[in-house]
Amino acid sequence: MEHRNKGRRERIVVGAAIVLLALLGTVVVALDWGQVQQVLLGQADWRLVLVALLLTAVSYGCLSYSFAAVSRIFGVRMGRRDLFELGFISYALSHLVASGGTAGYSLRVLLIKRRSLPVRDVLAASLFHSMLNNLLLFILVPVGLVYLLTNHPLPRNTAIGIGAVAGMLLFLIVLLTAVFFVGPFRSAVLGMLGAGWHKVTRRSVERQLKDLDSTLRRGDIAVRNQPTLLVLPLVLVVADWVSAVAVLGLCFGALGDPPEPGVLLTGFSIGIVAGLLSMIPGGLGVQEGSMAAVYTLLGVPFEQAALATVLFRVIYYLVPFLVSLGFYRRLLRGESELAPESGAR
Repeated sequence: MEHRNKGRRERIVVGAAIVLLALLGTVVVALDWGQVQQVLLGQADWRLVLVALLLTAVSYGCLSYSFAAVSRIFGVRMGRRDLFELGFISYALSHLVASGGTAGYSLRVLLIKRRSLPVRDVLAASLFHSMLNNLLLFILVPVGLVYLLTNHPLPRNTAIGIGAVAGMLLFLIVLLTAVFFVGPFRSAVLGMLGAGWHKVTRRSVERQLKDLDSTLRRGDIAVRNQPTLLVLPLVLVVADWVSAVAVLGLCFGALGDPPEPGVLLTGFSIGIVAGLLSMIPGGLGVQEGSMAAVYTLLGVPFEQAALATVLFRVIYYLVPFLVSLGFYRRLLRGESELAPESGAR
């Protein structure tokens, strides 16, 4: 009886947490609703909007399936369809609230716990997939910044600041790569994290970090023994980003003439990173403002740039989140097929 009551309490806590995460995303949608009406009921070309919606589906499909593929590498024993749905829901939430991915991670952990699967496996897979997913973005940002500096002279202090951001991003991706593929370095980093956590909270997470280290090592060994395992996730990640950039280009096309590819890519990469680094949920205003400013510097009319970035948020962020809400009721009622299966790897 006690075990049954404990399980019931855990289900209630998990359900409440998922509802709160969904409500957080809904609040972000509500904050943006005025701009949504302005663009969608205004001058947008609906034919190109429909194409942009189709490419948004392609982008999220590639992102979710690449997460499923990486999860299988790290031994998450769930069906591909279930992993795909989990990836779609968590990324739709993460993209909308832009909290460094923590919202999506939290949702995955809650759903994995509810199904009594090892959290360390999905956490390791999530970290590794985030590294792959952001690798291309972190490469594109310096390229975009160089394009911006060479095509539009900036004040010295601004140029130094931009260069510092580019350097920080490159350092971060090198650090993450070393954590995954250099065993001694990974152990040292996790040890420092554990010591810092214990110092602040007076609670030991040594066992959990050792389990995480073991899972990361297992994924590292699997990739080293069979490098082709990464081919599909990498191809899907590239397809995801290409589709996302194309969606933004179609948003510009729906409101006028689209910018040339170099200009489009520069504004996209800088705006996305600015939104991610901001402390505002969803990067509301920060991403759009950064994109509009960069595009204006590079010769795009300000009104078109501002409206196109808002339309991009509507199509690429709000619509997928609204679609993902259809999964929540089934997940809360436990009707999902997210269950352990033999031979998942």
